[in-house]
Amino acid sequence: MALTRITSRYAALLGCLVTLPSFVLGWATYPDTDVVIVSNNDLDPSNANRASALYLKSAFSCEEALLACEQLQETLLPAPNTTAGLTAQNLSVALTSERHGAALGKTQQVWVASDAPDNCGAFTPSYQYSDVGYALDTNVDFATLLPVLCTNSAPLTRSNVTSYDTTRKIQLSTPSAGTLTGYRDKFTFRFLGIKYAEPTNGSARFRPPTALTVEPETERSALQYGSICAQPPDADNGHLLYSNEDCLYLNVCSPVANSATNSVQTAPKLPVMFFIHGGGLNTGDSGPFPFNMTTSGFVGNSVSNIYDGTNVVSYAGVVLVTINYRLTAFGWFNASNAALKDALLALQWVQDNIESFGGDPTKVLIYGESAGGVMTRYLLGTNPVYTEGLFSAAILESDFGQSDPFLSIPLAQNISLKLAQYLGCASNSSTTFNDTMAQCVQDLPAGDIATASYNLGISWSIAVDGDYVLTDIASSIMDGDYARVPTIWASNECEYCYFLPSTIAPTANASVFPEYISIGFNTTGAQAILNATDLYPYQTAPSADGISGAVLTLAQLFTDFAVHCPELYLASLETNTTNPGNSYKVVFATGLGSPLTPNPETCVGQVCHADELYWVFATAETDNLYQPLTPGQVATTREVINRWTSLAWTGNPNYEGAVVEWAPYTGDNEIVINATATETIEPYRVAQCDFLVTQIGLIFGDP
Repeated sequence: MALTRITSRYAALLGCLVTLPSFVLGWATYPDTDVVIVSNNDLDPSNANRASALYLKSAFSCEEALLACEQLQETLLPAPNTTAGLTAQNLSVALTSERHGAALGKTQQVWVASDAPDNCGAFTPSYQYSDVGYALDTNVDFATLLPVLCTNSAPLTRSNVTSYDTTRKIQLSTPSAGTLTGYRDKFTFRFLGIKYAEPTNGSARFRPPTALTVEPETERSALQYGSICAQPPDADNGHLLYSNEDCLYLNVCSPVANSATNSVQTAPKLPVMFFIHGGGLNTGDSGPFPFNMTTSGFVGNSVSNIYDGTNVVSYAGVVLVTINYRLTAFGWFNASNAALKDALLALQWVQDNIESFGGDPTKVLIYGESAGGVMTRYLLGTNPVYTEGLFSAAILESDFGQSDPFLSIPLAQNISLKLAQYLGCASNSSTTFNDTMAQCVQDLPAGDIATASYNLGISWSIAVDGDYVLTDIASSIMDGDYARVPTIWASNECEYCYFLPSTIAPTANASVFPEYISIGFNTTGAQAILNATDLYPYQTAPSADGISGAVLTLAQLFTDFAVHCPELYLASLETNTTNPGNSYKVVFATGLGSPLTPNPETCVGQVCHADELYWVFATAETDNLYQPLTPGQVATTREVINRWTSLAWTGNPNYEGAVVEWAPYTGDNEIVINATATETIEPYRVAQCDFLVTQIGLIFGDP
């Protein structure tokens, strides 16, 4: 068995392969051991001392340890110092924590490098170490079998690059996804573009997905993101048309790679964060996308990977899964609910395979932003027969409960009829959608279908099919026939500051309010709103950040009606009916402008749609935006990630050490996340929501 990249010092150790089992992929040979990336990542980009190491769980002699690190293109970790990087104290914390994949006992010795060349010393983790020093045992017999700490020279993932550094590869076997080759960066193992379903073109278009069948020994590369699903041009895809229907891929990011031939798991498994991207159910992807503007203005041609997991995974000790699912007509045409079934299949993939990545299949939190929040609501409302055991908690960020309702089959098919007519598959006089029309659309090029849906401005929604979906979400909650899991409903302070038409000038006078409320309300509703000047004082509201009070009031009205109040209503409904004590309502009063929402003038100084994502993923650093973060921004990032991941770990967002106790939402105790991670609990816009519920009405099913 040939080894490459091995120095002459180790050439004499080839015989160690008898006692150090290895496996080969292409040019590389890997030690037969599970590997954990341990770090002191505190999410502060200004901290130059953030560092990581590779913890090899298997027991090795000193010579075998040296070779094992070399096989991973690393060396034995230098003895931890007292001033920078991995100190004895913070390394001990990482190794003994039960939340990061190692969970060593405080008396467990580990091989590290000693001061003498090519020699080992034994490091013993202990919380008792201070920054002034520790004892390294250099008298341990070199034949003693101990776990190992190696260096990790991999760089931190950056977004604005032409390709990722994938040279530090790792291989692991999975129960149903084959043998995957991923790679590591500074803080995580990354397995990208894992195909979980067969292509959905041809006769499979609009049909339920078929799981990809892979033999256990099949070697598969997981070094690059998969194809973007068919979709029309938009800001989050580079303004390009995509037509690929072989796009059902997912990505896994974890500090743990259970790559040993016979894994022995002693540390607690890590909870899984299962994220669904946004894009109005029409566009988007789980990987990087090009951009040149944010809500802060023009930033030059760049690339964002806003859902990258390297920081959140290493800081919180979780496994992140991000998925692609079918978009626009391909996910919903002919009341197929195909996109919902894609997500369910991806969740089943997690159940089957996530333990190979250190994940716990009994602790899966589903969450998403915008259309991802909509998809999360759809999953919550899915017939529990299909979701039982697939997830244990949920977070909905900016769920548009009024814009994406649960539709009856006839209403859902009316939308399909509209598309069929535009594509020449039905006459304009047709009033009923039928199978012949569906087959005609199915036979057309994917690009034509995506473009037609875009040109028509179709808003797709889930269909109440009597099988996967029994009724709308509000009725499901009242009936108790839904996934009753701990849930956070989250929205941003001025979601609709982003969605206001570009024809509205930021400084528009008070006449803009009555003129534009007809967009979303009938004559009776509009007049009721105009009369409610105590709730929506469009004539007297003060301007802010160069935006008139009338424009801000208009944006707040639509934010209330489309996002905030529907979430408030459903959170309260859960608490007061079938899921008491498990529903929380949160509003972000601070944010960082996202590349997903490029620079509308009415977002200046406001917390707009998608502005919470940099808190949730800690990717402002990897996207190289807002650098350096202020201390308050770092604190907010930590706070949000602590809350989100605590829900995944325990089903409760109140992590140990939290300053403010979050209580389940009961009607007047919404949590407001302010700047510098301060939080208040208040009856946030409850009067406005009461008015909209009683005087205007919220509709979660057929309008």
